[in-house]
Amino acid sequence: MKSIKYMLINPTVDRKINSGKLILYVNKMCRLFFVMPGKYFSISFPFHVLKDKEGIFTFSYRGEMDIDSEVTSEVISLLNDKSFNSGCSLEFVGRIYQYQENSYNDYYWEFLKELFFMEDGYLRYDYDKKSYQQHLLKGTPNIHPLNHYDIFYSNNSTFKIGLRKEILEDEFIDFVNIRTDCKFI
Repeated sequence: MKSIKYMLINPTVDRKINSGKLILYVNKMCRLFFVMPGKYFSISFPFHVLKDKEGIFTFSYRGEMDIDSEVTSEVISLLNDKSFNSGCSLEFVGRIYQYQENSYNDYYWEFLKELFFMEDGYLRYDYDKKSYQQHLLKGTPNIHPLNHYDIFYSNNSTFKIGLRKEILEDEFIDFVNIRTDCKFI
């Protein structure tokens, strides 16, 4: 939601003042790529995207519900609200019901459910000199390779795939592009 909000407000960014890039790749695959020096990461982007002649983006949920500044603000606010972490689900449900009724948005609950349960396909490329050096000193450089992919977020499910060399952002995008040849381990 924060990325959509950012794209709605800033469809283009002055390259002189940014420290990274946000790339929305829409094809058969639809993903967001975040690019910073030595680190790229990507998540699935499950929304419909249109770009008009002036370069302005519009986003929708299944083509049925616009995802605009109001919706992004509401979702961000909902997830930051203490009711989200409450021990009582009724507080959280009440907030959702209230917004859906006041906004006359018949798809809001379906939209939220999909957000909560979607597989986001998180993948990150890291050039991590600090951790690599620590493991090198311990004699375990293959535990944390200098160049690697991290797959999934949490410690319970994450794993690394070591790479022999640094990669460029185009190689990272190509790695998950379902329209190009697969990579083999």
